Amino acid sequence: MRPFGVIRIFVQHIALLAAALLAAAPASAAEASELADGPKTVIINYRTDAANRAEFRRHMAGPFADRLAAMRREGKLAAYEVYYSWYRQPEVWDAMTVLHFASYANVRQWLAIERSRPGGLDAAGLALGDPVATYSADLSWEKSQDDLDVGEVYYVIPYSFREAGEYRDYVAGYVLPQFDGWIREGALSGYQLYMNRYVVGTPWDALFIQRYRDFQAFGKRQQVLDKVRVGLRENPEWMGWHKRKGDIRSETENSIAELIAH
Repeated sequence: MRPFGVIRIFVQHIALLAAALLAAAPASAAEASELADGPKTVIINYRTDAANRAEFRRHMAGPFADRLAAMRREGKLAAYEVYYSWYRQPEVWDAMTVLHFASYANVRQWLAIERSRPGGLDAAGLALGDPVATYSADLSWEKSQDDLDVGEVYYVIPYSFREAGEYRDYVAGYVLPQFDGWIREGALSGYQLYMNRYVVGTPWDALFIQRYRDFQAFGKRQQVLDKVRVGLRENPEWMGWHKRKGDIRSETENSIAELIAH
């Protein structure tokens, strides 16, 4: 073999090795910082019977939320949100609680509560509903517009993906330009995107919570989506992700919800 042939093969091997190392490395400094500690967000889904939906909502907005507020005052909890779905759906939660802790160490305090009150529910709450799934997550992206932190309608979308690094690039190149466009159009007041730290199965690897300003803005969701996409279609990078998105992620049943406590 000629010397330059050996050199060419060596260079090809180096290129492949570099690509493999790049794929294994965190996609960004933000991701590296995020993964340097344990997940500081706990997301809990609850289900109830149709006959108990109204009473369960009152419980989650009342006694349950009061206990979370007390934890926040005591410094045990940084923030929380309790959502309740508009409608009862076959595969979707009735209530969802998002707990934000200042540090991963603080999550231990919630584990202590879980031993006697599963999902944070006391006996009265457990008589009305069940915590059916709990996730340890990272709040990987968020934005608020004009300090409007509360909307009238929340659209919650769960996704699964094939590879986390690829998915983060997809979010940056495809999803966020759309969300930011919807904010500019006045439809959204903000959004939160969570990544499931322990991806071991259904129903989601990533969870999007879109915060719509009001009922009317949510009613125009499709109209605004189409308008923003017209401009984005002129961006070759965005169109590249658009053509590939079906291979990158899949979507399961969405939820429309209200924020009943925070």
